[in-house]
Amino acid sequence: MPEYVERFSTAFAGEEDPVTFDNMAKAIEAFEVTLVTPGAPFDTFMAGGDAAMTDEQKEGLSLFVDRGCASCHSGVNVGGQSYFPFGLIKRPGADILPPDDKGRFEVTHSASDEYVFRAAPLRNVAVTGPYFHSGQVWDLTQAVAVMGTAQLGTEINDEEAAKIAAFLQALTGEVPTVEYPVLPAETSDTPRPQL
Repeated sequence: MPEYVERFSTAFAGEEDPVTFDNMAKAIEAFEVTLVTPGAPFDTFMAGGDAAMTDEQKEGLSLFVDRGCASCHSGVNVGGQSYFPFGLIKRPGADILPPDDKGRFEVTHSASDEYVFRAAPLRNVAVTGPYFHSGQVWDLTQAVAVMGTAQLGTEINDEEAAKIAAFLQALTGEVPTVEYPVLPAETSDTPRPQL
């Protein structure tokens, strides 16, 4: 589309061919960088604001660390940077982990990647259900209990799961306003997709 060519020429000035797959990826990355959600109670707590989290959320944080959840869900996004087997200790049933969904194996074809998935980032997890790659669990407290059994090999009782879920709610930040651009119109000169 001619208008896209103009916009890419402005954004990637000086390049002989600014409309490339790599530049498209860079443009998407530049947009994604704006999608941060600051101001979560956890962030304020970590900056020294002790009153930013409730006592239940603080107990949940303590359980999250003590039970081992933080070994996979760490960093600024509280996860998202590594891959692990889902069912490290005990593989969930087909109601949560469909038998034909082999995770990274579908991409790598390596037996060691069967049922390996990315440890999801937990920022805003309280508002992004359903949970797990299959989307089969709708309750955050239930998702916490499943992870205890599947990943940690321990039963997280209802009270502990509720406290960890309360902590996870403290990871919900301020959602940015996204202004959608008016996209260039298709013209008679617009190349058609090639199949």
